[in-house]
Amino acid sequence: MKTFHRILPAAALAALAAILPAAAETAAPEAAIPAESSVGRTSVRELMDGYLAEKGWTEGWNARADGPGFFVSCGTGVIQADPSARTYVDSRVNAFDKAMLDAEAKMAEFLATRIRTSMVSEYAEGAFAGNDAVESDEASVVSKLRRLLHAKLDKALRDEGVDPGTADAAARERAAAKSIATEAFARTIRSCARASVCGMQAACTFEGIPASGKGEIGVVSVWSPKLQAMAHSLQTGAALPAGVAKRPIAQQIPQDAKTLVSTFGIQQKLDENGRLVLVAFGQAGAVSDSAMAAGAAEEKARQRAIAAIREFAGRTVAVASDMASVETVEEFENAAEEYTDASAFRRRAAAVADEMKIAGIATVKRWNAVHPVSGGKVYGVVATWSPASAARAAAARRAMETAPGARPVSVPSPVPAPVRRGDSMSGRGASADDDAM
Repeated sequence: MKTFHRILPAAALAALAAILPAAAETAAPEAAIPAESSVGRTSVRELMDGYLAEKGWTEGWNARADGPGFFVSCGTGVIQADPSARTYVDSRVNAFDKAMLDAEAKMAEFLATRIRTSMVSEYAEGAFAGNDAVESDEASVVSKLRRLLHAKLDKALRDEGVDPGTADAAARERAAAKSIATEAFARTIRSCARASVCGMQAACTFEGIPASGKGEIGVVSVWSPKLQAMAHSLQTGAALPAGVAKRPIAQQIPQDAKTLVSTFGIQQKLDENGRLVLVAFGQAGAVSDSAMAAGAAEEKARQRAIAAIREFAGRTVAVASDMASVETVEEFENAAEEYTDASAFRRRAAAVADEMKIAGIATVKRWNAVHPVSGGKVYGVVATWSPASAARAAAARRAMETAPGARPVSVPSPVPAPVRRGDSMSGRGASADDDAM
Protein backbone atom coordinates (compact mmCIF):
# COMPACT_ATOMS: atom_id res chain seq x y z
CA MET A 1 0.00 0.00 0.00
CA LYS A 2 1.40 3.35 -1.01
CA THR A 3 1.25 5.85 1.82
CA PHE A 4 1.42 9.65 1.69
CA HIS A 5 2.29 11.64 4.84
CA ARG A 6 1.50 15.33 4.73
CA ILE A 7 1.28 18.11 7.30
CA LEU A 8 -1.37 20.74 6.65
CA PRO A 9 -0.10 24.29 6.05
CA ALA A 10 -0.86 27.36 8.14
CA ALA A 11 -4.21 27.83 6.44
CA ALA A 12 -5.35 24.49 7.78
CA LEU A 13 -4.40 25.48 11.30
CA ALA A 14 -6.34 28.71 10.85
CA ALA A 15 -9.40 26.66 9.93
CA LEU A 16 -8.81 24.48 12.96
CA ALA A 17 -8.98 27.54 15.20
CA ALA A 18 -12.75 27.47 14.76
CA ILE A 19 -12.75 24.14 16.60
CA LEU A 20 -11.27 25.68 19.73
CA PRO A 21 -13.54 27.60 22.11
CA ALA A 22 -13.29 31.36 22.26
CA ALA A 23 -10.66 32.46 24.77
CA ALA A 24 -12.79 35.02 26.59
CA GLU A 25 -10.80 34.68 29.78
CA THR A 26 -7.57 35.59 27.97
CA ALA A 27 -8.62 39.17 27.46
CA ALA A 28 -7.12 41.85 29.67
CA PRO A 29 -8.02 40.74 33.19
CA GLU A 30 -10.08 43.88 33.79
CA ALA A 31 -12.14 43.05 30.74
CA ALA A 32 -13.34 39.55 31.30
CA ILE A 33 17.89 38.62 42.28
CA PRO A 34 20.87 37.59 41.98
CA ALA A 35 21.41 36.11 38.68
CA GLU A 36 23.48 33.59 36.91
CA SER A 37 24.40 34.15 33.31
CA SER A 38 25.60 31.62 30.81
CA VAL A 39 26.50 32.52 27.29
CA GLY A 40 27.45 29.18 25.84
CA ARG A 41 26.25 25.63 25.62
CA THR A 42 24.36 25.32 28.90
CA SER A 43 20.66 25.99 28.42
CA VAL A 44 18.63 28.27 30.67
CA ARG A 45 16.52 25.31 31.73
CA GLU A 46 19.64 23.43 32.84
CA LEU A 47 20.82 26.47 34.79
CA MET A 48 17.48 26.78 36.55
CA ASP A 49 17.37 23.06 37.32
CA GLY A 50 20.88 23.30 38.77
CA TYR A 51 19.89 26.25 40.95
CA LEU A 52 16.80 24.44 42.25
CA ALA A 53 18.88 21.38 43.07
CA GLU A 54 21.46 23.52 44.86
CA LYS A 55 18.78 25.20 46.98
CA GLY A 56 16.93 21.94 47.57
CA TRP A 57 13.76 23.41 46.06
CA THR A 58 11.19 21.95 43.71
CA GLU A 59 8.78 23.73 41.41
CA GLY A 60 5.50 24.11 43.28
CA TRP A 61 4.98 24.14 47.03
CA ASN A 62 8.01 23.74 49.31
CA ALA A 63 7.68 23.03 53.03
CA ARG A 64 9.96 24.44 55.70
CA ALA A 65 10.83 22.69 58.92
CA ASP A 66 11.22 25.98 60.82
CA GLY A 67 8.36 28.02 59.41
CA PRO A 68 5.66 28.46 56.75
CA GLY A 69 6.26 27.07 53.31
CA PHE A 70 6.73 28.89 50.02
CA PHE A 71 5.86 28.51 46.34
CA VAL A 72 8.40 28.28 43.52
CA SER A 73 7.70 28.67 39.82
CA CYS A 74 9.99 29.01 36.81
CA GLY A 75 9.50 31.01 33.63
CA THR A 76 11.41 31.59 30.41
CA GLY A 77 11.33 34.19 27.65
CA VAL A 78 13.04 34.20 24.26
CA ILE A 79 15.30 37.10 23.28
CA GLN A 80 13.85 37.84 19.85
CA ALA A 81 16.33 40.49 18.65
CA ASP A 82 19.64 39.57 17.04
CA PRO A 83 22.74 40.31 19.18
CA SER A 84 23.96 42.67 16.45
CA ALA A 85 20.83 44.84 16.75
CA ARG A 86 20.92 48.05 18.80
CA THR A 87 17.62 46.95 20.35
CA TYR A 88 19.18 43.76 21.74
CA VAL A 89 19.55 45.08 25.31
CA ASP A 90 15.87 46.04 25.50
CA SER A 91 14.86 42.74 23.88
CA ARG A 92 16.61 40.98 26.79
CA VAL A 93 14.50 43.01 29.22
CA ASN A 94 11.38 42.05 27.27
CA ALA A 95 12.45 38.41 27.54
CA PHE A 96 12.70 38.75 31.33
CA ASP A 97 9.24 40.35 31.47
CA LYS A 98 7.87 37.39 29.48
CA ALA A 99 9.65 34.97 31.80
CA MET A 100 8.24 36.67 34.92
CA LEU A 101 4.75 36.70 33.43
CA ASP A 102 5.14 32.98 32.66
CA ALA A 103 6.12 32.33 36.29
CA GLU A 104 3.21 34.38 37.64
CA ALA A 105 0.79 32.63 35.29
CA LYS A 106 1.88 29.31 36.81
CA MET A 107 1.19 30.77 40.25
CA ALA A 108 -2.31 31.78 39.11
CA GLU A 109 -2.86 28.25 37.80
CA PHE A 110 -1.69 26.83 41.13
CA LEU A 111 -4.29 28.91 42.98
CA ALA A 112 -7.18 27.63 40.83
CA THR A 113 -7.44 26.27 37.29
CA ARG A 114 -10.54 25.48 35.27
CA ILE A 115 -10.01 22.56 32.89
CA ARG A 116 -12.21 21.24 30.09
CA THR A 117 -11.52 18.33 27.75
CA SER A 118 -13.28 16.69 24.82
CA MET A 119 -12.55 13.74 22.57
CA VAL A 120 -14.08 12.27 19.41
CA SER A 121 -13.12 9.29 17.27
CA GLU A 122 -14.94 8.28 14.08
CA TYR A 123 -14.52 5.57 11.47
CA ALA A 124 -16.57 5.45 8.26
CA GLU A 125 -16.52 3.39 5.07
CA GLY A 126 -18.60 2.81 2.01
CA ALA A 127 -21.25 5.44 1.35
CA PHE A 128 -20.44 7.23 4.61
CA ALA A 129 -16.73 7.70 3.87
CA GLY A 130 -16.06 11.35 3.00
CA ASN A 131 -19.79 12.19 3.06
CA ASP A 132 -20.53 15.37 5.01
CA ALA A 133 -24.25 14.79 4.67
CA VAL A 134 -24.20 12.20 7.42
CA GLU A 135 -22.77 14.68 9.91
CA SER A 136 -25.41 15.76 12.36
CA ASP A 137 -23.09 18.34 13.96
CA GLU A 138 -21.63 20.59 11.28
CA ALA A 139 -19.38 22.21 13.88
CA SER A 140 -17.69 18.92 14.72
CA VAL A 141 -13.99 18.35 14.36
CA VAL A 142 -14.47 15.61 11.80
CA SER A 143 -16.64 17.78 9.57
CA LYS A 144 -14.07 20.56 9.56
CA LEU A 145 -11.27 18.16 8.72
CA ARG A 146 -13.24 16.79 5.79
CA ARG A 147 -13.72 20.28 4.45
CA LEU A 148 -9.97 20.78 4.70
CA LEU A 149 -9.45 17.63 2.64
CA HIS A 150 -11.91 18.86 0.00
CA ALA A 151 -10.03 22.15 -0.17
CA LYS A 152 -6.83 20.22 -0.89
CA LEU A 153 -8.64 18.31 -3.63
CA ASP A 154 -9.82 21.58 -5.18
CA LYS A 155 -6.23 22.80 -5.25
CA ALA A 156 -5.17 19.61 -7.01
CA LEU A 157 -7.85 20.23 -9.64
CA ARG A 158 -6.68 23.79 -10.21
CA ASP A 159 -3.11 22.55 -10.61
CA GLU A 160 -4.40 20.32 -13.44
CA GLY A 161 -6.20 23.25 -15.06
CA VAL A 162 -9.68 22.17 -13.96
CA ASP A 163 -12.10 24.67 -12.39
CA PRO A 164 -13.39 23.01 -9.17
CA GLY A 165 -16.65 24.94 -9.48
CA THR A 166 -17.49 23.33 -12.83
CA ALA A 167 -15.61 20.05 -12.57
CA ASP A 168 -17.79 17.04 -13.28
CA ALA A 169 -17.57 13.72 -11.48
CA ALA A 170 -15.21 12.31 -14.11
CA ALA A 171 -12.76 15.16 -13.62
CA ARG A 172 -12.78 14.68 -9.87
CA GLU A 173 -12.28 10.96 -10.36
CA ARG A 174 -9.22 11.66 -12.46
CA ALA A 175 -7.85 14.03 -9.79
CA ALA A 176 -8.20 11.58 -6.92
CA ALA A 177 -9.23 8.02 -6.39
CA LYS A 178 -12.53 7.34 -4.65
CA SER A 179 -12.37 7.34 -0.87
CA ILE A 180 -13.48 4.03 0.59
CA ALA A 181 -12.82 4.54 4.31
CA THR A 182 -11.88 7.33 6.71
CA GLU A 183 -10.85 7.53 10.33
CA ALA A 184 -10.72 10.79 12.27
CA PHE A 185 -9.64 11.48 15.84
CA ALA A 186 -9.63 14.73 17.80
CA ARG A 187 -8.89 15.63 21.40
CA THR A 188 -9.05 19.14 22.82
CA ILE A 189 -7.84 20.38 26.19
CA ARG A 190 -8.58 23.84 27.53
CA SER A 191 -7.42 25.30 30.81
CA CYS A 192 -7.75 28.82 32.17
CA ALA A 193 -7.02 30.64 35.41
CA ARG A 194 -7.33 34.15 36.78
CA ALA A 195 -6.02 35.42 40.10
CA SER A 196 -4.52 38.37 41.90
CA VAL A 197 -0.82 37.57 42.23
CA CYS A 198 1.30 39.63 44.64
CA GLY A 199 4.49 39.23 46.60
CA MET A 200 6.46 37.26 44.00
CA GLN A 201 10.16 37.98 43.73
CA ALA A 202 12.78 36.94 41.21
CA ALA A 203 14.92 34.74 43.44
CA CYS A 204 17.37 34.13 40.62
CA THR A 205 17.54 35.10 36.94
CA PHE A 206 19.51 33.43 34.18
CA GLU A 207 20.71 34.46 30.76
CA GLY A 208 21.57 31.83 28.18
CA ILE A 209 22.87 32.77 24.74
CA PRO A 210 24.05 29.96 22.46
CA ALA A 211 26.80 30.41 19.89
CA SER A 212 24.06 30.34 17.25
CA GLY A 213 20.32 30.82 17.52
CA LYS A 214 18.25 32.91 19.90
CA GLY A 215 19.01 33.33 23.57
CA GLU A 216 16.69 33.08 26.56
CA ILE A 217 16.15 34.69 29.93
CA GLY A 218 14.95 32.45 32.74
CA VAL A 219 13.67 33.25 36.21
CA VAL A 220 13.12 31.22 39.36
CA SER A 221 10.43 33.12 41.25
CA VAL A 222 9.32 32.68 44.84
CA TRP A 223 6.21 33.58 46.85
CA SER A 224 6.06 33.30 50.64
CA PRO A 225 3.93 34.70 53.49
CA LYS A 226 6.76 37.12 54.35
CA LEU A 227 6.86 38.40 50.78
CA GLN A 228 3.07 38.64 50.84
CA ALA A 229 3.28 40.76 54.01
CA MET A 230 5.60 43.19 52.23
CA ALA A 231 3.17 43.43 49.30
CA HIS A 232 0.39 44.17 51.79
CA SER A 233 2.55 46.90 53.35
CA LEU A 234 2.99 48.45 49.91
CA GLN A 235 -0.77 48.54 49.51
CA THR A 236 -1.72 49.72 53.00
CA GLY A 237 1.37 51.23 54.66
CA ALA A 238 1.30 48.63 57.44
CA ALA A 239 4.46 48.26 59.50
CA LEU A 240 6.44 45.03 59.47
CA PRO A 241 8.38 43.29 62.26
CA ALA A 242 12.16 43.44 62.17
CA GLY A 243 14.27 40.43 61.33
CA VAL A 244 17.92 39.45 61.35
CA ALA A 245 20.27 42.41 60.87
CA LYS A 246 22.42 42.22 57.72
CA ARG A 247 24.84 44.53 55.92
CA PRO A 248 23.61 47.89 54.61
CA ILE A 249 21.61 47.50 51.41
CA ALA A 250 24.21 49.37 49.34
CA GLN A 251 26.76 46.73 50.29
CA GLN A 252 24.42 43.91 49.26
CA ILE A 253 24.04 45.21 45.70
CA PRO A 254 26.44 43.42 43.34
CA GLN A 255 29.47 45.43 42.26
CA ASP A 256 30.53 43.07 39.49
CA ALA A 257 29.33 44.25 36.06
CA LYS A 258 28.78 40.72 34.73
CA THR A 259 26.49 39.95 37.66
CA LEU A 260 24.54 43.17 37.25
CA VAL A 261 24.05 42.58 33.51
CA SER A 262 22.15 39.36 34.19
CA THR A 263 20.18 40.59 37.22
CA PHE A 264 16.54 41.54 36.62
CA GLY A 265 13.40 42.08 38.65
CA ILE A 266 12.93 42.56 42.38
CA GLN A 267 14.29 40.97 45.55
CA GLN A 268 13.50 41.44 49.23
CA LYS A 269 16.44 41.94 51.58
CA LEU A 270 17.15 42.75 55.23
CA ASP A 271 19.15 45.88 56.04
CA GLU A 272 21.58 46.64 58.89
CA ASN A 273 18.64 47.22 61.24
CA GLY A 274 16.85 44.01 60.31
CA ARG A 275 14.18 45.93 58.36
CA LEU A 276 12.79 44.49 55.15
CA VAL A 277 13.65 46.39 51.97
CA LEU A 278 12.62 45.80 48.36
CA VAL A 279 15.49 46.09 45.88
CA ALA A 280 14.52 46.49 42.21
CA PHE A 281 16.88 46.13 39.25
CA GLY A 282 16.09 47.92 35.99
CA GLN A 283 17.96 47.87 32.67
CA ALA A 284 17.73 49.60 29.31
CA GLY A 285 19.71 50.17 26.12
CA ALA A 286 20.44 53.47 24.38
CA VAL A 287 19.25 54.29 20.86
CA SER A 288 22.61 55.93 20.06
CA ASP A 289 25.99 56.72 21.60
CA SER A 290 25.08 60.30 22.51
CA ALA A 291 24.93 61.70 26.04
CA MET A 292 21.20 62.41 25.58
CA ALA A 293 20.53 58.79 24.61
CA ALA A 294 22.53 57.59 27.63
CA GLY A 295 20.46 59.80 29.94
CA ALA A 296 17.24 58.51 28.40
CA ALA A 297 18.42 54.91 28.83
CA GLU A 298 19.07 55.55 32.54
CA GLU A 299 15.57 56.94 32.93
CA LYS A 300 14.05 53.95 31.12
CA ALA A 301 15.98 51.67 33.45
CA ARG A 302 14.65 53.60 36.47
CA GLN A 303 11.09 53.35 35.18
CA ARG A 304 11.47 49.59 34.84
CA ALA A 305 12.81 49.35 38.39
CA ILE A 306 9.90 51.28 39.91
CA ALA A 307 7.45 49.31 37.76
CA ALA A 308 8.85 46.12 39.31
CA ILE A 309 8.02 47.54 42.76
CA ARG A 310 4.45 48.28 41.65
CA GLU A 311 4.04 44.81 40.15
CA PHE A 312 5.35 43.21 43.35
CA ALA A 313 2.45 44.91 45.18
CA GLY A 314 0.07 42.83 43.07
CA ARG A 315 -1.43 42.53 39.63
CA THR A 316 -4.25 40.54 38.11
CA VAL A 317 -2.99 37.64 36.01
CA ALA A 318 -5.13 35.71 33.52
CA VAL A 319 -3.91 32.74 31.52
CA ALA A 320 -5.57 30.30 29.11
CA SER A 321 -4.22 27.38 27.09
CA ASP A 322 -5.88 25.51 24.23
CA MET A 323 -4.48 22.30 22.76
CA ALA A 324 -5.91 20.17 19.97
CA SER A 325 -4.54 16.80 18.84
CA VAL A 326 -6.25 16.09 15.52
CA GLU A 327 -5.53 13.52 12.81
CA THR A 328 -7.35 11.80 9.94
CA VAL A 329 -6.54 8.85 7.71
CA GLU A 330 -8.30 8.37 4.37
CA GLU A 331 -8.07 5.18 2.29
CA PHE A 332 -8.68 5.15 -1.48
CA GLU A 333 -9.67 2.56 -4.07
CA ASN A 334 -6.20 2.52 -5.57
CA ALA A 335 -4.80 1.33 -2.18
CA ALA A 336 -3.29 4.73 -1.43
CA GLU A 337 -3.64 6.22 2.02
CA GLU A 338 -3.43 9.84 3.09
CA TYR A 339 -2.61 10.92 6.64
CA THR A 340 -3.40 14.44 7.76
CA ASP A 341 -2.30 16.11 10.99
CA ALA A 342 -3.88 19.38 12.09
CA SER A 343 -2.79 19.58 15.73
CA ALA A 344 -2.44 23.01 17.29
CA PHE A 345 -1.49 24.74 20.54
CA ARG A 346 -2.18 28.22 21.88
CA ARG A 347 -1.36 29.87 25.22
CA ARG A 348 -2.00 33.45 26.25
CA ALA A 349 -1.19 35.21 29.50
CA ALA A 350 -2.04 38.77 30.47
CA ALA A 351 -1.28 40.82 33.58
CA VAL A 352 -2.50 44.27 34.61
CA ALA A 353 -1.46 46.38 37.60
CA ASP A 354 -3.82 49.29 38.33
CA GLU A 355 -2.52 52.73 39.22
CA MET A 356 -1.16 52.93 42.77
CA LYS A 357 0.43 55.77 44.70
CA ILE A 358 3.78 54.66 46.16
CA ALA A 359 5.86 57.00 48.31
CA GLY A 360 9.46 56.46 49.36
CA ILE A 361 11.05 54.92 46.24
CA ALA A 362 14.74 55.81 46.10
CA THR A 363 17.49 55.27 43.53
CA VAL A 364 20.54 53.78 45.26
CA LYS A 365 22.79 52.90 42.33
CA ARG A 366 23.37 53.66 38.67
CA TRP A 367 25.68 51.57 36.56
CA ASN A 368 26.61 50.79 32.97
CA ALA A 369 28.45 47.95 31.32
CA VAL A 370 29.10 46.35 27.95
CA HIS A 371 27.11 43.22 27.20
CA PRO A 372 29.68 40.42 26.70
CA VAL A 373 28.09 39.00 23.54
CA SER A 374 26.35 41.85 21.74
CA GLY A 375 28.89 44.52 22.68
CA GLY A 376 25.98 46.90 23.33
CA LYS A 377 25.95 49.29 26.29
CA VAL A 378 23.66 48.30 29.16
CA TYR A 379 22.46 51.05 31.50
CA GLY A 380 21.12 50.01 34.88
CA VAL A 381 19.39 51.53 37.89
CA VAL A 382 18.82 49.94 41.30
CA ALA A 383 15.89 51.33 43.30
CA THR A 384 14.63 50.50 46.79
CA TRP A 385 11.44 50.80 48.81
CA SER A 386 10.60 49.94 52.41
CA PRO A 387 7.86 50.74 54.92
CA ALA A 388 10.40 52.94 56.70
CA SER A 389 11.18 54.96 53.56
CA ALA A 390 7.46 55.32 52.85
CA ALA A 391 6.92 56.69 56.38
CA ARG A 392 9.76 59.17 55.92
CA ALA A 393 8.30 60.34 52.60
CA ALA A 394 4.86 60.77 54.17
CA ALA A 395 6.33 62.81 57.04
CA ALA A 396 8.23 64.98 54.60
CA ARG A 397 5.10 65.53 52.54
CA ARG A 398 3.13 66.55 55.62
CA ALA A 399 5.84 68.97 56.69
CA MET A 400 5.93 70.30 53.12
CA GLU A 401 9.67 70.05 52.94
CA THR A 402 10.65 70.97 49.43
CA ALA A 403 14.43 70.74 49.55
CA PRO A 404 15.62 68.02 47.16
CA GLY A 405 17.60 65.16 48.56
CA ALA A 406 21.14 64.32 47.62
CA ARG A 407 21.45 62.68 44.24
CA PRO A 408 22.81 59.13 44.52
CA VAL A 409 26.42 58.91 43.47
CA SER A 410 27.11 56.77 40.45
CA VAL A 411 29.79 54.22 41.25
CA PRO A 412 31.48 52.97 38.09
CA SER A 413 31.53 49.22 37.75
CA PRO A 414 34.34 47.25 36.13
CA VAL A 415 33.43 46.60 32.50
CA PRO A 416 34.32 43.22 31.00
CA ALA A 417 35.85 43.17 27.56
CA PRO A 418 33.40 42.17 24.83
CA VAL A 419 33.74 38.61 23.60
CA ARG A 420 33.32 37.33 20.09
CA ARG A 421 30.09 35.61 19.07
CA GLY A 422 30.64 31.93 19.64
CA ASP A 423 32.71 32.34 22.82
CA SER A 424 31.12 31.31 26.09
CA MET A 425 30.67 32.94 29.47
CA SER A 426 29.27 31.79 32.75
CA GLY A 427 28.92 33.65 35.98
CA ARG A 428 26.76 33.88 39.04
CA GLY A 429 25.38 36.96 40.66
CA ALA A 430 24.01 37.84 44.04
CA SER A 431 21.37 35.53 45.44
CA ALA A 432 18.08 36.38 47.08
CA ASP A 433 18.24 36.53 50.87
CA ASP A 434 16.56 33.40 52.27
CA ASP A 435 16.14 35.11 55.65
CA ALA A 436 14.08 37.85 54.01
CA MET A 437 11.86 35.40 52.11
